[in-house]
Order: sequence, then C-alpha cells, then structure tokens
Amino acid sequence: MDYASNNPISGGSSFVVQSVGPLLALVGIVVLLVVDPALVIEVSAGDFTIVTVALGGGAAWLSGRAVAETWRPYVQLLAYMLILAAAVRFVHFALFHGTLLSLSYFAVDLVILSAIASLGYRSTRARQMATQYRWLYTRSGPLSWAMTADRLP
Repeated sequence: MDYASNNPISGGSSFVVQSVGPLLALVGIVVLLVVDPALVIEVSAGDFTIVTVALGGGAAWLSGRAVAETWRPYVQLLAYMLILAAAVRFVHFALFHGTLLSLSYFAVDLVILSAIASLGYRSTRARQMATQYRWLYTRSGPLSWAMTADRLP
C-alpha cells in the first residue's frame, strides 16, 4: 500500500480534506448568499466581487501555487489565508466603508479565499507529483494523481 497516494489528508485522491473541505464550506457560503445576501455581502455586490473574489481570490490562487511549488505543508497555506483575509477586510473598510472588525464577514472572506487557495494548491501539487515522480504517479484529474498502471498491486 502506498501511503503517500492513499492518505485521506494529503494524498492523491480527489476526495481528500484539502480539496473537499474548503469546497463544502464554499457551498455553504453560496447557500447563505441565496438565503440572505446580507450575511455574505456587506456593502454591495460590486465591491464584494472586485475585492474578495477578483483581487483576494487571485492572491489566494497565487499563494496556493507558491506554497505547493515550495513543497510546504497545507497548514501553512491556511495561516497565509488568515493574513490575506485580514488584508481583504481592510480593503473593504478603507475603500468601501465596510466594517473592519466583523467576525462574520471575516469568516466569509476566509472561506472564499481558502477555497480558491486550496484549488491552486491542489492543481499545482497534482502537476508536481505527476512531473517529479512520473515513474510512480500519473495525473488522474485536475486536482489529483494516481499510481501508474505498472505500480498497482
């Protein structure tokens, strides 16, 4: 049994915690958006889209890629997302007169940024595993890798 590719925390399966956890939280944010948009969007949909999704999401994607490319652990990416979510909250406060110290809006920003960063991390890690260890793994999807056919038991 290959522990590295079957590990439910950081393995090559597309159903690992790094892939599914943030995406499930993102689905929760979308449900909140449908039920009561004021729980997700503070000032306007425009500033939310520009600051949180476009600017913050772009920085989150690049952070996920950078952490994966330097072979750092996933937990370090989550620590970076805490800092990035605080920066996004500050931009909302400074430019659009949003609430700076709002735990609920901070949590929404954190979930969205973590989901985007996780996608960047997993796509880069899947590419790395298939490229660096091509004799062991092949890419089995955009976020996952699998053992090559000659290595299967």
